[in-house]
Amino acid sequence: MQQLIDTITTGATPFCLIQKQDSEDILFLSGENGCCRAIQDIPRRVGSTSGGRSYDTISVVPFRQISERGYKAHDGGEEILTIRIDRQEELDAQTLLGALVDEDIRLSRDISYDTTEEEYGRIIKEIVENEIGNGEGANFVIPRNGRGKIADFSVRKALAIFKSLVENDYGTYWKFLFYDTHRTFIGSTPERHLSVSGCRVKMNPISGTFRKDRDWRSRKAFKADLLKFLQDEKEIDELFMVVDEELKMMARMCDRGGAIIGPLIKEMSRVIHSEYLLSGESDKDIFELFKDSMFAATVVGSPVENACNIIKKYSTASRRYYGSAMMLVGREEDGQDFLDAPITIRTIEIDGDGLLQFSVGATLVKNSVPEEEVAETKAKGAALLSTIVPNSFVPARPPELTRLYNDDEIIETLVQRNQNLSNFWFFRQDARNIRTRKEKIRITIIHNEDDFVYMLAHMFSCMDISVTVIRFDEYDMDHDDSDLTLLGPGPGNPNEDEVQKISINLRIAEELVTRKKPSLFICLGHQILCRTLGIEVRRKERPLQGTQMRIDLFGQNELVGFYNTFAPQTPGDMVGMEFATLVESNELVGIRGPSFIGYQFHPESLLTQNGFLILQDTVNRLLS
Repeated sequence: MQQLIDTITTGATPFCLIQKQDSEDILFLSGENGCCRAIQDIPRRVGSTSGGRSYDTISVVPFRQISERGYKAHDGGEEILTIRIDRQEELDAQTLLGALVDEDIRLSRDISYDTTEEEYGRIIKEIVENEIGNGEGANFVIPRNGRGKIADFSVRKALAIFKSLVENDYGTYWKFLFYDTHRTFIGSTPERHLSVSGCRVKMNPISGTFRKDRDWRSRKAFKADLLKFLQDEKEIDELFMVVDEELKMMARMCDRGGAIIGPLIKEMSRVIHSEYLLSGESDKDIFELFKDSMFAATVVGSPVENACNIIKKYSTASRRYYGSAMMLVGREEDGQDFLDAPITIRTIEIDGDGLLQFSVGATLVKNSVPEEEVAETKAKGAALLSTIVPNSFVPARPPELTRLYNDDEIIETLVQRNQNLSNFWFFRQDARNIRTRKEKIRITIIHNEDDFVYMLAHMFSCMDISVTVIRFDEYDMDHDDSDLTLLGPGPGNPNEDEVQKISINLRIAEELVTRKKPSLFICLGHQILCRTLGIEVRRKERPLQGTQMRIDLFGQNELVGFYNTFAPQTPGDMVGMEFATLVESNELVGIRGPSFIGYQFHPESLLTQNGFLILQDTVNRLLS
C-alpha cells in the first residue's frame, strides 16, 4: 500500500480512486492520460478478458459535449480527459485511509462567484417570467460558478481531501479522485446518471431534498418531519417532472422496454433525497447510449434541448465539467461492454497551481422565489466547500432512517405516490396488437424539440405500430405516406407567427386538416391546431408545468398530466366538432373533428394514468 501511495504522490502517474455506494473497497485505476474532443474518440478495447471485469478507460466529460446531440452550449475549449487504464486494483478502504496522511488544507484565495446574489436573483426572475412564463420549458438549472485557490496544492493534499470525504460522507453514489497529472477532480456525487451492464440500462433521477438540519430528540419528531417532506406536493411534482424527462431518454435508448422502480429514499450525511430507478434493456452500443443520455434533466432542465438554449442565453461562460458525467468503461469476462457514469455535481476541479472551480445550481420552476433560490445556492456552495476542505468540515449527521427501518407508514406514503400514475411505465411493456386491418399501421411523429415524442413512439411500438420520427423543419407532407400523422409537443409561444417553428407548424396543421389526413395533435400541436381552426389561444395566468388534473375527456373521467403555459379557449358551437373542456377556466383540453383529434395534456406522461389506453382508443377512432 505504501509503495502505491509513494508512486502516485510523485505527481507523475495519472490515477483515479473510486468508492462506489459506500463500498468497503476502493477501486484504484492508473494508466496513460489523454484527451479528445468527441465521445467516439475515447479509446476502446474489445474482446473477452482474462477473468472478471476489466476496466479500460475512465473519463471526465465536459458539459459542452452535449453539442454532439445538436444542442447548444458555451464551449470554453474543454476536452474529454481520459486515463487509459493499465492497472486496476481493489483496495481495502480502511487500509488505504490508514495509510493516507492528513494535510493542512487552507484557502489562499477566498471563494468568489461570477455573479453576485443580486445578479443571480435577477436572472431567476427573468427566467420564471420570460421563459417558463412564455412556454419555453418546465424547469431550468442555471449555475453559479465559484472560484478560489488552495494553498500549496499537491497530490498529497488531494488524497487528504479524498480521505476526508470517505470518512465523513455517506450515502453517495460515487466518491472519487481523478488526477491526470494536469488537473484534479474531487467529488462526492449523489446520483447515477447512466449505467449499462449486460444490456441492462439504468438511470436514477433524484429530486426533492430533506435537510438534516435539526436535532430530533425522538423518533416520532423525525418521522413527522420526514412525512411532511414526503407529502409535499412541490417536492413530489419536481420529482415527477425529472422522471418524465429521463423517461424520454430511456424510451429512446431502450428499444426492448423497461420499467420504473420506486419511489425510493436515499440518506446521505446532510440530506435525504427522493428518487426513482429507471431500468430497461437495449442492444445499442454503450457510447451511443451515453450520447443519447447527455445530460440529466436534474442538472439541465426540461425539455433538455431548450433548457440548453436557456442555459446558454443566461450564462456568460462555459459550464466546464459541471452537470455532465464521468465515464468508467470496461468489459465483462465474456467481452460485453460495461459503463458506469455518475453525474458531476458536488465536484471541484483543481489545476496544478491549486486554482479551484466549482458550480452550484438551483432548479427554477414556475413558482420559484428568487430569494429562496439564491439562498439554496449559497447553502450548496458552503456545503461543498466544507466537504472538500477538511479544516472547515462540518461533522456528518448520523443516519436517521435506521430509526424508521420498515416503518409501514413511511412505506405506505411512498407507495401512495404511484397510485395515480401511468400504469404503462411501471410494468415491462409487451406489444399489444390493436390492428384493425391486415397491414401494419404506420405513424409519422413530428418532433417539435421535445423528446416526449420518443415516449409516444415507444407506446405506439407497443401497439405494434410502425413509427417514424421526423423534425418539424424536415417534414414534407407530400412524402408522408403513413396512415396517421402526429404533430408533437414542444416549447414555445403558439402565437408568435414570426418564429420559424410556429410558422412551419401552422402550415403543417393547415395542410393536415385541409387534406383530411388522420392526425393527432398534442400540447403545442393542439394549440397550433386550435389556432388553425380559428380558436383563440391565451397565455395562462399560472403555467401548468408538470401538473396532474382530473378532466372529463369526452365523457370519460381521466387523470392526466399537463405541461403547458398556453391554452386554447373553449369556442362556441362548431359544426362537426366535439369538445372536452375545463369548465372553471373555459379551456379546451380536447377536440375531435372529422379527421383529427387534439389533446392539450400529454397521454404519454407518467402523470397520465391511462395514457396507453387513451392513445389506443385515439388510433382506433382516427383509423376506423
